Amino acid sequence: MTGFFAKKNKKAGAVHMLKVLIRDPLVMFLGLGVIVFGLYYGLENDDSDAVELSESNRNVFAEQFELLTGRQATQADLAKIEDDYIREEVLFREAIDAGMHLIDPEVREKLVQEMRYQITGYLPDPDEAKLVAYYLKHIDRYYVEPTYSFQHVFFEQLPDNSEGILAKLTRGEEVKGDEFWRGRLMPAYGVSMIRGMFGKAFLDTMDKHAFSEWYGPQESLLGWHFVKVTHSTPRSPLTFDEAKMQVTNDYVVDRLDSAVKDYIDDLGDKYRIIKHVKE
Repeated sequence: MTGFFAKKNKKAGAVHMLKVLIRDPLVMFLGLGVIVFGLYYGLENDDSDAVELSESNRNVFAEQFELLTGRQATQADLAKIEDDYIREEVLFREAIDAGMHLIDPEVREKLVQEMRYQITGYLPDPDEAKLVAYYLKHIDRYYVEPTYSFQHVFFEQLPDNSEGILAKLTRGEEVKGDEFWRGRLMPAYGVSMIRGMFGKAFLDTMDKHAFSEWYGPQESLLGWHFVKVTHSTPRSPLTFDEAKMQVTNDYVVDRLDSAVKDYIDDLGDKYRIIKHVKE
C-alpha cells in the first residue's frame, strides 16, 4: 500500500508542476514557438519535393504545340506533354541530387556557359571606332606569319647511302624517295603548319640553311627528308580590314571575360580559393 500511495503522490506532483508551467507566460511562448517551427519545418519539407504543374504552364504548352504542329492540342496531346514535363522535372532533380553536374564534363560545361551568358547577357555589335582602337592597342596580335616554300625527298626510314643521295641532289640529279602524301613541293607553308606537320627541330633547321641548297638527312615527325628551301616571306602586319573579323571576335571575347571577372570579384569572400601548387 505504501508503494501505491507513493506512486499516486508522485503522479499528482507531476500534474501540479505541469499546471504551474502552463500558467507561466514564458513557457507558453516557448512552447508555441516550438509548435510553429515544427509545423513550418514540416510544410517546408512537404513543399521541397513538390513538382508543380500550373495553369500557366499548361497554357504555354498548348501554345507551343500549336506553333510547332499548326493545330490545336487535344486532351491526349496535353496529357502526354504534361507527363513528359513532370518526368523531366523529376529526372532533373534526381540528376542534381546525384551530383551529375559535378562529375559529367559536358553537363558542367553547359552550366558554365549558361552562367556566363546570364552574367553578360546579349552584347550588341561593337562600332568600328571601338574596333579600330582595339586593333591599334593589340596590333602585335594581327600579322601574317612567316612562310617557307621548299621541296624535299622523303624516306620513311633513314637511308644507308645518305651522303650519296645528298651529293646527287646537289648535282641536280633525280632521286626517288618514298611517297609523301603532300607531294614533294611545299609552296608558301606557314611556320605554324610546318611546325605542326614536321616538328620544331625540322623548322629550326630550315631557318639555318640558305636558299637553293640541299641539306639532309633531316628527321621529322614523319620520317627523314632531304630539303631545299626555295623561297621565304617574313612576318608582316595585317591591315585593319584584313584583320577585322579576328579583331571583332577578340574584342567580344575580352568584353565577356571582363564581365565574368567583375562578377566573380563582386562575390568577394563567398568562396575560399585554395591552390595546391608550388610557387
